[in-house]
Amino acid sequence: MACPVSGKTASSNLDEKQELDIPVVIFETIADPVNLREISKEPIFLLGGQYAILIQFAHPGLAQGSAEHSDFAGRIMNRLKTTARFLSACVYGTPEEKAAIFSVIHRKHSSVKGEGYFADDPELHKWTAATLFMSLLVVHRAIFGEVPLERQEQLFRESAVYATSLRMPTEMWPKTLDDFWVYWNDGIANLPITPWAKSLCRDLMYPRNLPLLLRMNTPLIRLLTAHWLPERLRNEYGFEETPARRRAYGFWIAYIRIVYKSIPKPIRTISHGYYLKDMQDSAKRIQATGTWLKT
Repeated sequence: MACPVSGKTASSNLDEKQELDIPVVIFETIADPVNLREISKEPIFLLGGQYAILIQFAHPGLAQGSAEHSDFAGRIMNRLKTTARFLSACVYGTPEEKAAIFSVIHRKHSSVKGEGYFADDPELHKWTAATLFMSLLVVHRAIFGEVPLERQEQLFRESAVYATSLRMPTEMWPKTLDDFWVYWNDGIANLPITPWAKSLCRDLMYPRNLPLLLRMNTPLIRLLTAHWLPERLRNEYGFEETPARRRAYGFWIAYIRIVYKSIPKPIRTISHGYYLKDMQDSAKRIQATGTWLKT
């Protein structure tokens, strides 16, 4: 996810401590994320992360802000951890944990601005939340099958929490799922893929400084992500959809589907406990020191 920009450096800890008591504005969301709590435990949905980010970068403000205010290429793992903390706080956090985690993200956003963009623009957060909702549907469709309409409605309403936590007023979220599709299809048809977005796409799809295991998986992630992207965005990002790649996608999705479903749920969701604990520990550090960085 692009919106929570890269974390602070150690030299900025003092500023964070001084700002710790500033009230954190979090708009009331539309629906308690009951379904999100269930679905977010499944690590397979992390496969949709790059899909969501590349579509976020279709919004010029998100792309330019990310390119100008963070070392995206060299700090992929840091950004993944930041995003995981944000998502965990949105879905599982207590009010105190949310206030702590969001205080760091909100303060960072307040300084991310330039000609034609501002990271606190609620329209950017609305688009970010839309991509996160869509990434759930795309991965669910690939691994488990189509999401029933009733559950789509529930997940759509609950996904507003990703935007309201970033200070999007509740009334900005589409009223119905039909309204959402109008909003989504318009964005996919008309948002430009800027040079900023193309540069960030290269950084994201060919990342540096990854642990060996993750680096070994990047070709597969590129294959899945490119296939899932809407056709116009896939073409503008420069991904060629060939018969060979379609066959490779079909093979790997069938393989992943069989292997993943064969793993008992208590085992395949073990990583959820790690991400949840990291968010909780980070919130405690913020409450004590004003920063989630370890000292």
